[in-house]
Amino acid sequence: MIITGIEIWPVRVPYKSAYTTSRGTVRHAEGVVVRIVTDTGLAGLGEASFLFPDRSGETVETVPLILERRLGPLLLGADPLDIDGALGLLDRACCEQYSFPYSRAALDIALHDIKAREQDVPVAVLLGGVQRPRLAVGRSLPITPPDELVACAVALREQGYRGLTLKGSADWRADVERFLAVRRAVGDEFPLEIDPNQAYSVEDAVAVVTALEPHGLANLEQPCAWWDLEGMARVTAATSVTVAADESVMCSADVAMVARMRAANMVTIKLARVGGISEGVRMVEVARAAGLECNMGSKHTFGIGTAAILHFCASVGHVSEPIGYGSPLERFADDVIREDICLANGFATVPDGPGLGVTLDEDKLCRYTVGARLKVHA
Repeated sequence: MIITGIEIWPVRVPYKSAYTTSRGTVRHAEGVVVRIVTDTGLAGLGEASFLFPDRSGETVETVPLILERRLGPLLLGADPLDIDGALGLLDRACCEQYSFPYSRAALDIALHDIKAREQDVPVAVLLGGVQRPRLAVGRSLPITPPDELVACAVALREQGYRGLTLKGSADWRADVERFLAVRRAVGDEFPLEIDPNQAYSVEDAVAVVTALEPHGLANLEQPCAWWDLEGMARVTAATSVTVAADESVMCSADVAMVARMRAANMVTIKLARVGGISEGVRMVEVARAAGLECNMGSKHTFGIGTAAILHFCASVGHVSEPIGYGSPLERFADDVIREDICLANGFATVPDGPGLGVTLDEDKLCRYTVGARLKVHA
């Protein structure tokens, strides 16, 4: 079997409501859908998903061009069942390993889909077996006025969500007040986290954990700038609250550095950001060896990326629950797959069937494609 072509669609789908963090506000989800085709007719689906541009520099505008002009042609004629070999072709074409992580993630996920379909097994089985066919789900809440935030938190708890992450801002005192308002509404035992997306100084972060540790703050995610591991280490040393490194980790080498610096006690894996399933597995292995916990984020994926997350978490036991995402329809007005990923009573079910267990809805894909559909072929 060899790869004979790659199809690429930039996609834009409306959010049900605006999503605001310390980085800004988004009203549309943006991603890139990929289909790798082979000479046998077997095809695999992949996805790159985005929220805000990060240090990779990749966006919904750049990834289609990177896939069409730089990375995609390298895979033509390659064996899709040799995933490491195929990804190695991409490494050798760049001056740094793991360049273009979002573009790589789309290709990596599609390669796993092909290989699992060829073996007629789910991707989770390909990765070692289904340890958890259902996964408890948490949810992040955008920055909103306190009364609106409280009402949303209570509604989500009643729907069965197993934890909530409140987005933080440059105004840490307002974050503390919002947290306390939600804590009073949902009760003392319900897991609550804060994620300021790098908005805090070290001093602000220490003030937050000092104020909220007595009130059950379960996790402070990426309080400081991604590059300030020394500052993250000072925050981690100042509290018994779990501190998670999110934007600081884009590959397994970053996980090792976080461990050496004692910059966090947990790392957040996002398949879209780290280059896909293969590197995600390596990151979990490094974290486990270093004594770091792992949790799972998303980048607000469409159905293909969400299926990849669920298969990954189902097979990788070191990723803690609740995971941070369960279904695209939590956030978006629509999706680009035919299936509805099952999310009920706070649990997401891993899709059935070979590969990722999802299929493209060609009509919806056409409806939400923005710009030109691109093709790479021999």
